[in-house]
Amino acid sequence: MNYCENSNRFVIIDNPSEEEIKIVQKGLEDNNKSYPNGELDIPTPDISLVLKDDNGNIVGGVITSMLTGVMHLEVLWIDEKYRGRGYGRDLVLQAERIGKEKGYPASQTWTFSFQAPGFYQRIGYKVLGIFEGYTEGITEYILLKKFESNEQIPKEANGPNHDNFTISEDASKDSMKILHEGLHKYVTKQIGILRKKNPEINIKLVIKKEDGQVIGGIQAYTTLKAVHIVRLWVDENYRNQGHGRELLTGAERIAQENGCISGLVNVLSFQSPEFFQKYGYKIFGVSNGYPNSIKEYFLIKRF
Repeated sequence: MNYCENSNRFVIIDNPSEEEIKIVQKGLEDNNKSYPNGELDIPTPDISLVLKDDNGNIVGGVITSMLTGVMHLEVLWIDEKYRGRGYGRDLVLQAERIGKEKGYPASQTWTFSFQAPGFYQRIGYKVLGIFEGYTEGITEYILLKKFESNEQIPKEANGPNHDNFTISEDASKDSMKILHEGLHKYVTKQIGILRKKNPEINIKLVIKKEDGQVIGGIQAYTTLKAVHIVRLWVDENYRNQGHGRELLTGAERIAQENGCISGLVNVLSFQSPEFFQKYGYKIFGVSNGYPNSIKEYFLIKRF
């Protein structure tokens, strides 16, 4: 289905194929790898740790992603029965130690106001910004911890609550499923009703030439009445022609039709944060944890 036409030569569609989406993803990935001089193209595997009780059952864990030169804590979950005993701290510190050994300069994470902003601050993370664009006053914190070159990250605690528990690296599909499901159940318990009241949607638009060539696209998703812009890419041969603006405004239009009250995007300094500022996005936080003086900007737009 055509979404809109911006000239006789280009058309934006809202039902792109998986192959067309892969073109957009690869275009953005290749663009990122080339800047500034390929320093962020670090082929380091992600770090995934699990916490097991003395019977070998997984009762917690942490999942990280190694993106663009910084370690990102994506999932941290502890079984409700074992919270408050220091296991979360142990998991994060162990992940940090491995990340530092692999050459990463910092760890970064996002956490909702009902999750653990205080926990992260107690173990050395600093608040970079707070996103205040969700419904019902829910906020989300962005936090960063830099690894100092001479810092000795303490080993996990060995108190009485830790004698029969072990932490080990484990990225198996089954283990990752347990961690994702554990976190999902916790979040659903906290805001499940709100998510049902505000159904989440995925937004995928691509712009094509009349011969079918994909020359740009945008991917986004909505949650709690905010739309997150995940990817926006236009082939370098077709930039500065208004295609990026049309993709962005098209995604925003769909989001607003589905009840969204704000937009959220985070971009690195070489990814043109000024483009989003031009169309109404305002910076609410900045990360300086990346190598080579690269910064990450967090921007919000209220509809």
